[in-house]
Amino acid sequence: MNWASAERDCLALGGNLASIQSTTEYYFIRKLVRTATGQDLNFWAGGHDAVMEGVWLWSDGSKFSFSRWGRGEPSNYRGKEHCMEVNYGANKQVNDVDCLDKQPFVCSSSLK
Repeated sequence: MNWASAERDCLALGGNLASIQSTTEYYFIRKLVRTATGQDLNFWAGGHDAVMEGVWLWSDGSKFSFSRWGRGEPSNYRGKEHCMEVNYGANKQVNDVDCLDKQPFVCSSSLK
């Protein structure tokens, strides 16, 4: 599913694509995906710079202060990479990628 469709699905469930605020959350979400799928799949997180190139935001509106970008990332390759994927490359880090790519995704919501 592309990034926008994944975000819509998360909104319909009362959440957003996952924002990652700490190293602990980063490893927790990666482990969650690995446990659920048996693989270290690349997946969508809620980060994007679709509003202004280079200004990264979380889709849930929380402060964007944590990232584990891979070497040379975010690169905005060919001017088309505005959405965040996790588990990129050999080091399983964060990458910017074309929002129209199809990936699994992780939703999150606040406890109320």
